[in-house]
Amino acid sequence: MAYTGKFAADGSWNVAVVNGATYTGLYSPDGAVNVFQSVTSGPIGLYAPCGAYNVTVPVTPSGMQAANGSLNISTTPYTNGGQHVTVVSGVLV
Repeated sequence: MAYTGKFAADGSWNVAVVNGATYTGLYSPDGAVNVFQSVTSGPIGLYAPCGAYNVTVPVTPSGMQAANGSLNISTTPYTNGGQHVTVVSGVLV
């Protein structure tokens, strides 16, 4: 596994999407930020039990924090106002 680090060339965060079933911590071995895509609208907070950030991909512009306490993220073309990210492993749905 090549080291990617936290930041992509465009300044966005490199993120690794994790399934949340096992403890991963906040950073993956390649330096990317581990994220767990939240699936609930109820309060969950910023951190998932696995240690990764809980994240939401909002459909409309809504700033950095989701209503459930997770971090809003945005992939290219960065239109929803969330933290800009580049997915280096895993898949956002």
